[in-house]
Amino acid sequence: MLFGRRKPGYTTTVDAAADPEQVILDLQKAEMAAKKKPKAEVFDIDAASETARRLKETGSMFDGSAAKTGEDVIAAVERETDALAAKQAGAQPAPAQTSTPDDAEKPQLLDFLAAAPEAEGDPYADQPTVTAPELPELTPAQELAGYIRSRSAAALVTPHALLVSEVENADELLAQMPADPQCADIVSRTGAKDTYYYSSANMSDNYAMIAQLIEDRDLCVMVAEMVRFNARVYPSATPLRYFRRSPYDLTQEAIEQTWQAMQGRPEYADIEELTNNQNERFLFSTKHLTRRYAKAISDVDEWTD
Repeated sequence: MLFGRRKPGYTTTVDAAADPEQVILDLQKAEMAAKKKPKAEVFDIDAASETARRLKETGSMFDGSAAKTGEDVIAAVERETDALAAKQAGAQPAPAQTSTPDDAEKPQLLDFLAAAPEAEGDPYADQPTVTAPELPELTPAQELAGYIRSRSAAALVTPHALLVSEVENADELLAQMPADPQCADIVSRTGAKDTYYYSSANMSDNYAMIAQLIEDRDLCVMVAEMVRFNARVYPSATPLRYFRRSPYDLTQEAIEQTWQAMQGRPEYADIEELTNNQNERFLFSTKHLTRRYAKAISDVDEWTD
């Protein structure tokens, strides 16, 4: 007599004398217990056979008999694998301790290059070695010219007094420079307090004039000469803030004091002041500009697009 539910591959036969209700309860308990058990892992016999084959190739004694007798093949393979790893570890010698060679033992690059064979097919092999020509020694005058050039490159003129104090025969060397083509760029200009030398290759004549005026340290002369220069060359009036910039670097107080000192002195009678339409103060020279023209070129155009 059959009791309980039928499932594929699941049929139970019980004694007819047994209590049907007890039989059903027992079957339900057995079914619930079976559900609680973990499902067995799916075993791949082909993978196990492949593992066994590899173990044999590496010296393992595993012959796959465990699979035939129902033994846990996975456990057998793992046991054989651990045994083989231990065997191989015992057979391998301990790795030799490597040591870093001393600096004396390291191959030197130059020695390596010297020992290297000559390259074949070198396109420059048949060309003679050319030695760079030795530079001629500089004369004392040329060395002094180099010193003046270095100062000119630093935006400085070189006063005659400085050269005399640093070079014993400076005047003799300066006299030799005009006849030496290597010193043709060394020129001079005379200021109010000294003669100044500079290199025309490293400094323009206009900048040399400004540097000379600064070196003379006569602010009235410097301001007057620059106002006249701007009026004559550009032409334009000169804003007072112009002298606050490099290379003059005067303070506003120094500019005001200089302008006050210039007024009333006849040598600066041509220097006058005006204010443009933006209330900015300018100086100009009446030798080169009329007041009307100076005012016109100083005003700022007031227009919009």
